[in-house]
Amino acid sequence: MKLTNTILSTGALVALGIGMAITTTTVHADSVTSTAHESIYHLTTKDGWSNDLQSIVWNSKGKYYDLYFLHSKTADDPNEAGNQDWLHTTTKDFIHFTPQNSAIKADGPEAPYTWKSAWTGTVLVNDGRIQGVPKGAQVAYFSGLEKHDGGSQNVWIAWSSDNGRTFSHVLNNSAPVIDHSWNFTSQNKVDERDPAVVYWHGKMLMYTAEGSELGVYQSKDGIKWTKADPNGASKVGIGTYLQGISNQDSTPVECPVLRTMKMPSGKTKQVLFFGAKAPHVGQTTGTYYIVGHLDDNGLFAPETNARRLDQGSDYYGANFSGSADLNNASSTIKSIGWVGNWSYTSSGVHNDESANSEFTKHLGSYSVARNLELGNDMSIKSTPIVGQGKEVKHYNSVSKDHPINGANASSNKPFTNGRDTNGLVHNLLDVPNLSVNKAYNLHFYNTKGNYKGRIYIDIWQGGDYVRFNYDPSNGWYNVKSRSGELDKGRNGQIASSYYYDGLLGNGNGYSANSGVMNQKTINLKVLTDKNSVEFFFPNGQSYTVARFNTSQKQDFKIFTEDPTNGNKVNITQTNLNQN
Repeated sequence: MKLTNTILSTGALVALGIGMAITTTTVHADSVTSTAHESIYHLTTKDGWSNDLQSIVWNSKGKYYDLYFLHSKTADDPNEAGNQDWLHTTTKDFIHFTPQNSAIKADGPEAPYTWKSAWTGTVLVNDGRIQGVPKGAQVAYFSGLEKHDGGSQNVWIAWSSDNGRTFSHVLNNSAPVIDHSWNFTSQNKVDERDPAVVYWHGKMLMYTAEGSELGVYQSKDGIKWTKADPNGASKVGIGTYLQGISNQDSTPVECPVLRTMKMPSGKTKQVLFFGAKAPHVGQTTGTYYIVGHLDDNGLFAPETNARRLDQGSDYYGANFSGSADLNNASSTIKSIGWVGNWSYTSSGVHNDESANSEFTKHLGSYSVARNLELGNDMSIKSTPIVGQGKEVKHYNSVSKDHPINGANASSNKPFTNGRDTNGLVHNLLDVPNLSVNKAYNLHFYNTKGNYKGRIYIDIWQGGDYVRFNYDPSNGWYNVKSRSGELDKGRNGQIASSYYYDGLLGNGNGYSANSGVMNQKTINLKVLTDKNSVEFFFPNGQSYTVARFNTSQKQDFKIFTEDPTNGNKVNITQTNLNQN
């Protein structure tokens, strides 16, 4: 959960040229909702605003997954005290979802130290050691705002007697089990949120977000918590969890999750997932991971550098399936992330009309679920989970029949604004007025050797766009996005500019290295929905970006350079939905 809604720090983005060449159920809401931002095949809040995903927990009784996510009544002021609860849904396939219900109330029971907003946390199944809870019952540890002291951040615990649907049994007399003010908890005495709770070596561990640090605590009974390292500060600092990335202006860290993953070699490692940002190297808020192990006290010790799980600007507040017992390793776990960014999703969308605006009544979508696998090189590969679509169309070896220069495209949208090209650009595909709920499988190949020349993909939705520019010779790519809706919000042009390139000051969008280079063939998957675009590379890298237009139609365009005169592309286009 994010308390502050500040624009992230500026920094220098590495300027790189990029691009290339080719051929070729929704959950409906009640009276306080709107269809303006209702996705077609992605999980979307039933009403109001939503962000962080809380947990993905296998329900052995129901034979489905329980999903929980943070929800507010409206997007007008998602941080307003008393306005935030948890919503719950279930799924068996991560494509179809059951109707949503409130799982943790926004206001706790009347007690001296209860909460007035429920924030991010963890759900796990009691293995028998949590005091006052039946074995096998679901337990929620969650952060929130203290009701009676002006809104400090603390951690509470509650359990469910209805198989994970609601958490109405509050333990510890409704008092926090972790309080920000204790002498061994938050060192800045402000941040104490997003508890991640696991079982490890006969005890329980809790990781909490405490500004630029992760606090680490241990417990025998789940109620009384002490420092995991009794002789030290018991903190995981920024130099550890962001190892390999300069940590200038990178706070706060948020939404930690610990899992044990098994590599194909059979070796197991602990993986720490978390939310952070590194604007000085061109990275806005996103979900990161780092691979390593826990020391004798349960503090994370890295064995790799930190990496982005998704390289895009809009994959945050993510959560993960897998066992909460770190003694149990998983070869594959599932992840879902919030498609949004605190620097524009809340502050930029047209919310100055409060509840009278359709944009305040239904704003909160999530990525498609991804299967995550940890390779022997200790990097994670992400594969999207999508259903079987309808109306499949194939475009085989599309010919270069519309040669153009780098400044003009043969379409109603100009190919301009600093589009970096190395030579003649060809229009390979330009299909207008498609439905927004699409999966595109793009197979690029070269009849003479490695695929050369940049690939440009332009996706227009009304007057807004997402532009993708990829260079297969070095793996680098660039994404520029434009949303007119963000101009209308409280922060106006500030939010719009941050959406475009993070306010890094160079007007060049976001750049990242896919790691896919010098290949004879390249397969790209592009998933589009009303609120998002998700790019997937064949090595498991991904890039997710939010969309804010309300149009149900889009234009999909592919442009290319072809220095070899041997580039081709085959395209499969599929409609996706939750039906």
